[in-house]
Amino acid sequence: MGTSNHTTTIQFEQHLRYFLLSLRKLPEQCSKLDSNRLTLVHFAVHSLDLLGFLEDEDHLFRCGTSKEAIINWIYSLQTSTCIPDERLVSEDCELDNKYYGFKGGTYLGEVPHNSLSWEYDHAHIAMTYTAICTLIALGDDLGQLDKKSVIHSLKVLQQQDGSFQCAPVGSENDMRFLYCACAISYVLNDWRGVNISKAIEYIRSCHTYDGAFSLLPGQEGHGGSTFCAVAALFLMGKIDEVLGSRRKELIHWCVMRQMQGMQGRPNKQEDTCYSFWIGGTLRLLESDHLLDQKALNAFVMDCQIDCVGGFSKLRNGLSPDLLHSFYSLAWLSLSTTSTSKERSINPDGSNMNSFDDTTNAKNEIIQTQQNKTNMSLSNLHSALGIRQERVEMYWNNGA
Repeated sequence: MGTSNHTTTIQFEQHLRYFLLSLRKLPEQCSKLDSNRLTLVHFAVHSLDLLGFLEDEDHLFRCGTSKEAIINWIYSLQTSTCIPDERLVSEDCELDNKYYGFKGGTYLGEVPHNSLSWEYDHAHIAMTYTAICTLIALGDDLGQLDKKSVIHSLKVLQQQDGSFQCAPVGSENDMRFLYCACAISYVLNDWRGVNISKAIEYIRSCHTYDGAFSLLPGQEGHGGSTFCAVAALFLMGKIDEVLGSRRKELIHWCVMRQMQGMQGRPNKQEDTCYSFWIGGTLRLLESDHLLDQKALNAFVMDCQIDCVGGFSKLRNGLSPDLLHSFYSLAWLSLSTTSTSKERSINPDGSNMNSFDDTTNAKNEIIQTQQNKTNMSLSNLHSALGIRQERVEMYWNNGA
């Protein structure tokens, strides 16, 4: 087991080994996550991207993997299912009753040849979101993605109250999947699969008395659902319209979640993942400067596992996990950028929010003395949770 030694420097080499090893094999306790393997790949790949490692394909090959191998594995998880539903009827007959996207892993075994008739082989909206973002991080042009079917399939997932299900049958619906739908639509620059007015109505229905957002109407506000709500509004260009006079109330709720690290709800333990969920929310609200970032960074670094790399959930944790390792790096990336301004932009470069148009979408990285090699983390797109340049590169390449 690795142990934290309260270091003040990011251990780049150890983290690289940890995430590269995680792409090849995982400890036994991860077996229960087999149906979500794509999410684990998402955390590992984007962490390597933030560490600036994905550009070195020779090193990737020497470490036993390659971008091409990961890309091919992700595309192998595409699935189409035939679901009779009037919302899947289209003027394009090829799209009728076709639900398309990505599943989380190969846990179902070999899919029957005629997968359109296999009732258990459904795509999951969160897996489709992670697949698209991970493919972009790997430099893929999404040429093997049926974008039209992805967008068309979102329609069957949106409910009457504006929320989204994660799958077309037998699934839950809440703020998480609404965010996934918005992220997919934003990256693909196609909002035809989302009824934006209904989505906004749902987000408003989850606005709690204390300024935060819940997963479902009437529930308690939470750091994760608050990020999903604010990030969705950011991607839709609707933050100012929806928050209005309650913006300060939301900012106050977020700032009050800081102990030294961040807690997800009042009276809960501080936890490294909320460094990003809450810190990222405040970044989108142009208010992350209100946090004691020095104290927050110290908490996150206390959770770094020096021997094996990665970050733990809690201070003095015994071992790392991929989720908390990625979100720890995500916050540390945000904390090293030179401005709290961030734009929601369209592929044509136009601004979707009322932020200063002169703000550079690629925020300058402050070269901090993070370790002996003076390396720095890449800049993060706060709303998508991926490296900022990846979205722009995908759009600029004619997406």
